[in-house]
Amino acid sequence: MKRAVLALAVLLPTLVLAAEATAPAKAAPAAPAAPKDSKFLVDYLTQTQKDFLKSIEGLSEAQWKFKPAPERWSIAEVAEHIALSEEMFNENITGKILKTPAATAERKAKTQGLDDKILQGLPDRTNKFKAPEKLQPASKFASTQEVAKAFNARRDAFIALAEKTPESELRSHVSGPSPMGDLDGYQWMLFMASHTKRHVAQIEEVKADLNFPKK
Repeated sequence: MKRAVLALAVLLPTLVLAAEATAPAKAAPAAPAAPKDSKFLVDYLTQTQKDFLKSIEGLSEAQWKFKPAPERWSIAEVAEHIALSEEMFNENITGKILKTPAATAERKAKTQGLDDKILQGLPDRTNKFKAPEKLQPASKFASTQEVAKAFNARRDAFIALAEKTPESELRSHVSGPSPMGDLDGYQWMLFMASHTKRHVAQIEEVKADLNFPKK
């Protein structure tokens, strides 16, 4: 399980560095971005949920299973990966991270400024990576409805958790692994939603392929 989380988390440093390398030069360093609040988290979890469901809505079987190239995933495979990842995040965030003792002030301080790096770095598909074996698609879902049901079961629970849990409580639990250092519970939930956003973009790439079935 830890290897699967690390394989997802390892995306961040490279993506962040790439984003920083292409950013326009500034006359002076910008002030650190303010941490996001509870409303932002709920809205982000909800919006990425809607975007994913919309991306797989109304597809024919031909469109669902179309592969742009032998080595590339179909929409069905991307959607399965998203649903499997949602389950993995559930096991780690609610099952482990939020059950850790409250972090010390010194450890919490190390997570400052990471919200925007997650939000900007992870959805950027400039660099591609191979998913860990545990999250590789294996035809576990027969239809868009099955994928949506599995995904919603976890995402709805996360939205409810974000709505009822004070931001300070989510921030008080800090855990790894992450090449950026440990993340707090709030940041891990941002990570999860950003992962969905990244792969919704991948679905749209499949749809944009010239050979994508018209119906």
